[in-house]
Amino acid sequence: MHAKYPAVFSPVQLGPVELPNRFFFAPHGSALSAGTKPADDLVAYSAERVKGGGCGLVVVALAMHERGRTRQPSPHEAVNIPAFRVLTDAIHDAGGKIFGEPFYHWIGAGYWQVFSPPAPAMAPSVRQFGHGGRAHSTRAMSRDEIARMIEATRVTAANMAEAGFDGIMLHVSHAALIQQFLSPWFNERADEYGGSLENRMRFLVESLRAAREGGGEQFAVGLRLNCDEQLEGGYGPDTAREVVARLVEQGLIDYIDLDVGLEPQQFRHGMPTGFEPGQYYRPWVEKVRSAAGDVPVLSVLGNVTDMAQAEAALQAGACDVIGAARQLIAEPDFVQNAREGREDRSRTCIACNWCTAAGGDGAQGCAINPASYRDRIWGRHSYEPAAHPKRVVIVGGGPGGMEAARVAAEKGHRVTLFEARDVLGGALALWADLPGREHYRAAIDWWQSEVARLDIDVRLGAAADEAAVLAEKPDAVIVATGASYSPGGRSITYDGDIPGSDLPHVVRPEDVLLGGRRPNGKVWIFDAEGYHTGTGIAEMLATNGAEVNFVTAGYSPVSARNTDNWEEYYIVGRMKRAGVKLVPSHWVSSIGERTVTLRDVHTGEERREVAEAVVLATGRVPQDSLARALEGKVPQLFTIGDALSARMLAAATYEGQKFARAIGESDGPASFAEAWFSPDPLSVVPFPADVERPAPAA
Repeated sequence: MHAKYPAVFSPVQLGPVELPNRFFFAPHGSALSAGTKPADDLVAYSAERVKGGGCGLVVVALAMHERGRTRQPSPHEAVNIPAFRVLTDAIHDAGGKIFGEPFYHWIGAGYWQVFSPPAPAMAPSVRQFGHGGRAHSTRAMSRDEIARMIEATRVTAANMAEAGFDGIMLHVSHAALIQQFLSPWFNERADEYGGSLENRMRFLVESLRAAREGGGEQFAVGLRLNCDEQLEGGYGPDTAREVVARLVEQGLIDYIDLDVGLEPQQFRHGMPTGFEPGQYYRPWVEKVRSAAGDVPVLSVLGNVTDMAQAEAALQAGACDVIGAARQLIAEPDFVQNAREGREDRSRTCIACNWCTAAGGDGAQGCAINPASYRDRIWGRHSYEPAAHPKRVVIVGGGPGGMEAARVAAEKGHRVTLFEARDVLGGALALWADLPGREHYRAAIDWWQSEVARLDIDVRLGAAADEAAVLAEKPDAVIVATGASYSPGGRSITYDGDIPGSDLPHVVRPEDVLLGGRRPNGKVWIFDAEGYHTGTGIAEMLATNGAEVNFVTAGYSPVSARNTDNWEEYYIVGRMKRAGVKLVPSHWVSSIGERTVTLRDVHTGEERREVAEAVVLATGRVPQDSLARALEGKVPQLFTIGDALSARMLAAATYEGQKFARAIGESDGPASFAEAWFSPDPLSVVPFPADVERPAPAA
């Protein structure tokens, strides 16, 4: 028995399957596939969370049918079984069990062929929905289509069992197809699949029976169920309880995973952000769980980031098995570290949801752990000492600089980190000082602890110039000096200096966040980023009594990144409650002594408004003068993050790790330019799990 976490580290039986412990890696979109096969990256990514006494169970999201593939691999095609066998063998060899969560979802309607328009999104009834700013309606499935989907469930389960999966989790949450049949809001059918609860449950019951038939006796069958749709006309906990009780009474399930959230209606609940309290699902789970009787209940409870929280929830009976997706994305060793008493080594997920928003930038990953999703090449096995230990200088103590310092030190280099401010954290630390965003500080705290653990020479309050850097006689320098807001207010709307931007009542975000300026009276904020800086300043100034007008050229006060990561609802709501007036589809033509001239971006019409202060939260400009001064003067020189090109947090941490790994390697690039103009090595390309990867060239 584990002295600190006896409940977490005790076995549990889910039907025919025994789990070695009670923490599981929850299903989620990962895009780690090669066509409809799992990629070798998915194998490494999943196994990394199990090795060394980690998660007792991994649940992998899968497409029920290859036509409806939503970035997930599909076991429906028998030709994919060998690739899935590689995945299941890896989990079993690591000491865990593996379930699959095959699903069909209206957002993932699929395509008729490559580059064709989308195929129809199938549903129980015709409903309106939107995704990515595009409106759609669904196709009400015929009886024949329902029968074919149920048969797809049987075939998928059979192929999963043959591939070595231990069980199946049908997706009856997040507005996936089975939940829509169960829901009185989604399901308006008048036949045997609609109307009464018994009829609405029919598709679920038939799907469970098909999964049982396909999987066989040693195959655990269960589901993830939404406890409360939180829709007017949808079902709530009382109906969820009745559904669970009926399934248990009929002996259809070996376990049940209780959840909350619809996608896309309120998926802010499906991926609770840091603006929500922890364990957001727990009240709903506790209302439903007793209906399961002796059937084990799984749940993520909603953003569990501390093993003491997990232990307390298990001890209190909130669930029988507890899990996480994002915390384990951020920290693959979360369970292992808790087991071994080194929890201080674990990152804490900051719920920024880059893992969901990244797709909009054509990326995948974790903002604070760039090795995540790249575990095959950057996992725990990859920190062997560099071929040639070097003297490394890093300038800039933001997330990118700290990640670079950490990785370089882990690789055996001697590292000095210069930071001009008196604290580490860079722009992320400034975000953490804004209202409601305190949760971002957890990432900074972790990097600081790692810097201390690795005995990195940190010099705070040291604005390193060329002479200071060269005085250290470095073999390699990484410049992570960030970016500053354009003094003249340049932006994607108008990439030129705004007339009047040099007047004394015009300030930049740095003046507010670092210089202590607190504009009051009638304040106009012009925001061209739509991210946390401008919106957070608007809320802060309005809360302090300013009359804040928040101007954006677009219709939304936030960018698509804040929409895709589910923070928009909270950010905009907080601004409105603070009294901020939103002024969309306008921009500034000029700034006068006590005025601003606004221009309607569609009609060109202008109007003049009183302005006692102006904040230009517009475009950011890289601060890379040091890097340019050092060119040709050190053997290896890399500029990273915003100093290279102003982008998102994840770019800084990724480049910090990428280029720190290049230091001291015989085949490593000497500069950003050399890396950019070189072809990608074959090692970074995903391969189907059952295809042997070619050996690296000699």
